[in-house]
Amino acid sequence: MRHEAIAALGMKAMELMAVFGEPAQLDAAGVRPGDRVRLAVRQRDDRLVLVRIQKEP
Repeated sequence: MRHEAIAALGMKAMELMAVFGEPAQLDAAGVRPGDRVRLAVRQRDDRLVLVRIQKEP
C-alpha cells in the first residue's frame, strides 16, 4: 500500500505498515488490488486496526 506521511502515527511516506481488519469490511467496500482508498485506522497495542475503508472514485 502506497501512502503519504502519517504524522499522527509517526510514519514517513511509504513506510511499511500492516493494517488488521475484518474480511467483511473489505468485502463490503468492494476494493480490489490497485484501487485508491481512504482509510481510518486506530492504534491498539502494537497493531493498526481498520476502522473504516472507502473506495476513492
